[in-house]
Amino acid sequence: MTLFGVDEVLLADREELTAPALRMRVSEAVDSVSAIVGEDRDALLKRILKFTNLPRLADADDHDLHELMWELQACEREGRRGYRARLRRITSVPRPGDIGRLPRPRWAKAATAAGLCQLCGDAYARNAMIGRAKWGSELASLYVPMGWLCWHCTVNRRDRPRRRDVLLRLFHGLFAGDGIGINGHESRVLLEWLTEKPALATSKPWTSDPLDETLARLRTGASERKPIVWLAETTARTIVSVLQEPASRGTLSAPDDELLSSVVQHLAEWATNPAGVPHSRYGTGHRFRQRVLAVTENPTLLSRSGGPYFLFQCQVTRTGNLVDPDKES
Repeated sequence: MTLFGVDEVLLADREELTAPALRMRVSEAVDSVSAIVGEDRDALLKRILKFTNLPRLADADDHDLHELMWELQACEREGRRGYRARLRRITSVPRPGDIGRLPRPRWAKAATAAGLCQLCGDAYARNAMIGRAKWGSELASLYVPMGWLCWHCTVNRRDRPRRRDVLLRLFHGLFAGDGIGINGHESRVLLEWLTEKPALATSKPWTSDPLDETLARLRTGASERKPIVWLAETTARTIVSVLQEPASRGTLSAPDDELLSSVVQHLAEWATNPAGVPHSRYGTGHRFRQRVLAVTENPTLLSRSGGPYFLFQCQVTRTGNLVDPDKES
């Protein structure tokens, strides 16, 4: 099975184990490494918490535990000669500045095995840099935490956005129903996409809901490098409809085209509810959309990864200054 034309990574041991079994395996591995390297268990656990950048091991989720388990197994094999270096947290993470800057990842490391980015679906190789985004309890009422991300999605997706990065912002913004904001770099990508083929301006979705004012706002956002350009939900849906026109799709790369097909599919499922998800139980908001996504008859990268994800919005002060994402309250 493939995703975006690359072989799907088979990590059976990682996929089969869930939190209770993982926690037991990690605890056993901590005991084993402690005995092998001769470090007190409490001291080793303190080292591990610093490595994962968590206050307690109980705060680790399945994604953390899978990666930690594999690191500890490597420590068992390497013994005293390498465990300190292996369990040393990377604290320096170079990132772009200005409107493309994302918050410092909570945990950045070299991957213990090949995998797939949970956001964009790109494959990453063993020893490639990957990251986990910071997660706060204030997001938990609406969003779910993302798993391991490729390095582009960890640090560069807002500074050097690809078309699929913009599509993902539209999708997760519509998924959450909490507003769709793009920065000046993303505005430029979307503007170029919408104006690349003149035929799009005469397409049925465009003439039904003209995007001329939206283009003007995108043009301003791109030229002035605005931190946020807000898009209405109806506008975002129109944009997706326009982008699926044949004139647009003929120019897309395979990954972008596959993702666009997935977005179109799930937007339609949310509108038509083919599985008959009961509104009496799930309402009409993001919980309903989560359930529709989970029971789709045609699974995609988006349905497998879930959501909605908080993809970060720039904040500005009352005087118009950009707020450092690492200093936001």
